[in-house]
Amino acid sequence: MMDYTLFGESHGPVVGILLRHVPAGLTVDEAFIARQMERRMARGALATARHEVDRVEFLSGVFEGKTTGMPLVAIIRNGDVRAKDYDALRAVARPGHADYTAYVKSGGGNDYRGGGHFSGRLTAPLTAAGALALTWLKEQKITVEAQIVDEDDLRRRAAEAKADGDSVGGQIRCTIMGLPAGVGGPDWYDAVESEMARHLFAIPGVKAVSFGAGENFASLRGSEANDAFRTDGKCVWTVTNHSGGINGGITNGMPVVCTVTFRPTPSIAKAQDTVDFRAMENTTVSVAGRHDPCIVLRAAPVVEAAAALALCQLMEPEAETLDDLRRRIDDTDEELVELLARRMELSRRVGDYKKANGLPVLDARREEQVLQSRGDLAPEYRQAVEAIYREIMRWSREEQQ
Repeated sequence: MMDYTLFGESHGPVVGILLRHVPAGLTVDEAFIARQMERRMARGALATARHEVDRVEFLSGVFEGKTTGMPLVAIIRNGDVRAKDYDALRAVARPGHADYTAYVKSGGGNDYRGGGHFSGRLTAPLTAAGALALTWLKEQKITVEAQIVDEDDLRRRAAEAKADGDSVGGQIRCTIMGLPAGVGGPDWYDAVESEMARHLFAIPGVKAVSFGAGENFASLRGSEANDAFRTDGKCVWTVTNHSGGINGGITNGMPVVCTVTFRPTPSIAKAQDTVDFRAMENTTVSVAGRHDPCIVLRAAPVVEAAAALALCQLMEPEAETLDDLRRRIDDTDEELVELLARRMELSRRVGDYKKANGLPVLDARREEQVLQSRGDLAPEYRQAVEAIYREIMRWSREEQQ
């Protein structure tokens, strides 16, 4: 539920988000959305001088103040742009930023202005979508709150770094209250840590995510790390919460607590060694323009948004009618067809490689490995999975030929 795609660039006309599988009838609390956007806005001496209005416009999926259940598109218009600040960075990689990798990934067609799609500007529509997710969670009596770790000290370090033309990183601690025991699962695709980390690591600048005691577990004994269980005959709880409310990928009823670590802002005034990746020459870069000396100071609502959207994936509401079930099957089939088309394209490329290297199309050993490993993924449906993959591989051979 509420899976999303971000779109737009830092200095393009808009940034926005496409939300699919939004529950119908959810109230769009525009006042709450505005408050979340305001928390993320640049304010004061320790924020970028770029000031955007950040008014959220819904283009689809909302009617008369409620979600329709159809795909939802929201945009935020960019107004305070100064693309000329980035002319010198057209082919010069900022150390620590995605300039070089974006150039490689796009084959040289990336939008370099302000980092393009790889900019923290894309956290604005993420925050807007997260407000909708937080509204839905509130209806389930679940709250998500994020706070800066040691904010006063972080502000002091950020001020010192700014005066020196530098930047600092920091941490956000996120606490989720109200999750019942039993949410999640033991495997990578349904573990609470896995789903939350997948969303949190998509926030620009996040380089570490830990749960409960996190890396401090390495210095503890089991007797210190374990959370003792207690009960009053009705409820079960733990005396401590070193595990951050999760055991075996499943919530245990205690607050889920995670710490999100952000790297220092890569764009700094200090001269740094880098390369001109078009001329393939060594050079230096000193970044002008408008940048935060510490992005963490505006990141709490962004972390809340990512965590809330992750929880929506973990807490898919149960279907109650045949129409609900069929709609979910249709959504799943859409995803399956997209994946199947991608697989057939990869098969075609495999065929090109085999032809170029004089290899036969049929590789019986590989096909047996595929059947075995895919069946292992869902042993309760092994017969059906293997039958489907035999047909897929037959069409893959046709594609390769």
